[in-house]
Amino acid sequence: MDELKKAGPPGPQGIIAELLQARRPMIVIVLGMAVGVLPVYSIGAFVAPIAAEMYWADTQVIGWALAHAVGAVLAAPFIGLLSDRLGPHRVVMTGLVLLAAALFASALLPPILPLLYLSGFAVGAAAVSVSGITLGRIIAGLFDKGMATAFGLMSCGIGLSAALGPRLMQATIDAEGWRLAFLAAGVAPLLVLPVAWRWLRARPSRQGAQPGVVREEAGHTLRTVVGLPVFWVLGIGTVLYGLCAGGMAVNLIPYLTSEGVSRADAATVLGLLGLSTMAGRFLTGVLIDRFQLNAGLFMTGALIVQAAAFAVLALTSTQYMVVAILVFGLTMGAEADCVAYSTAKLFGRRAFSAIFGVVGYAMLYIGTGVGPVLFSVVRHMTDSYASALYVWAAIAAAGIPLFLIVSRALATGRTLASAPRPLMAEA
Repeated sequence: MDELKKAGPPGPQGIIAELLQARRPMIVIVLGMAVGVLPVYSIGAFVAPIAAEMYWADTQVIGWALAHAVGAVLAAPFIGLLSDRLGPHRVVMTGLVLLAAALFASALLPPILPLLYLSGFAVGAAAVSVSGITLGRIIAGLFDKGMATAFGLMSCGIGLSAALGPRLMQATIDAEGWRLAFLAAGVAPLLVLPVAWRWLRARPSRQGAQPGVVREEAGHTLRTVVGLPVFWVLGIGTVLYGLCAGGMAVNLIPYLTSEGVSRADAATVLGLLGLSTMAGRFLTGVLIDRFQLNAGLFMTGALIVQAAAFAVLALTSTQYMVVAILVFGLTMGAEADCVAYSTAKLFGRRAFSAIFGVVGYAMLYIGTGVGPVLFSVVRHMTDSYASALYVWAAIAAAGIPLFLIVSRALATGRTLASAPRPLMAEA
């Protein structure tokens, strides 16, 4: 550690060299993340047309997001174990096929509400195979100096989907209906499949490494980390982050239209939210790598800004809404990147997929699944979006002390349970 401190933070050349060496897997990783989150980030555009055709309430249709989260929560630990044992590349390619099949089946949905929820469950379970659990496992094995930057680029796939997905789905729904929009969403994973097959397959490189398979790394096992307090602190903080992100993203279009914004313009604002999220993810990764900044403090600051953004949205007039939404997007991107990075730094890389499958996805999707429905319920109970936004500001504030604890663990290099140092020096 003394040698590392004397050497100082890594220079941009080392980070860029790693990115160039892994450029082909990174293209697949970004595209995979984009298609994996496309359904959940675009479901807001489907709510009104499905509700109108099926004679369901908006809240009932938004329940699709909760079913999606349940599928993701249940599948995440299993997918994590498979990724660690079989290799993430195999899980990714299988997941792309399953995700396409689930979306194609959703296009055939009859007017039976349980089948709507079964659709969400199936899409959520399949999408976990093409997520940070598997794609992040590849990054953890390929990167050292530029790991946070690589996680930021991976997360840019989410921002890309959030920026383009709602607008494209809204345009498709307006032109051809929501069923064709589901079919279009199902084609996207199949377009990524041949690229993944080409660039993620395990094969020795000239240096003897395997670009699509994580090298053996030391670190904690899942069995060990579930007994560490910091694991649960990070997990509960991730749940709160999911409540904030999911509740806002899914209900943004209904909220804006209630304020007099057209559906097309509301979808555009949701796209801008995606762009700001993408910028937040990438910039966070670059700053952490370049200046060796504390990811926990980044998450703390992000929650402070989110709480303020929710309060501004509750108080402000329409002309300031876009600014508050863009600021929220920047902080939302910063947090998502930091959770993956903190998992690798605190617990090592040995069982990254299994650990991140629980703390970064199962717990995240508890929040993103409950968040949209809870936000809608609070809004209906109070007959006011402002009241729901105040509640969301309080939820964001509740996560601040949790991520301060995470920042302390990252700063000291210990897991707050007298556990061995998780090889902070090697990362």
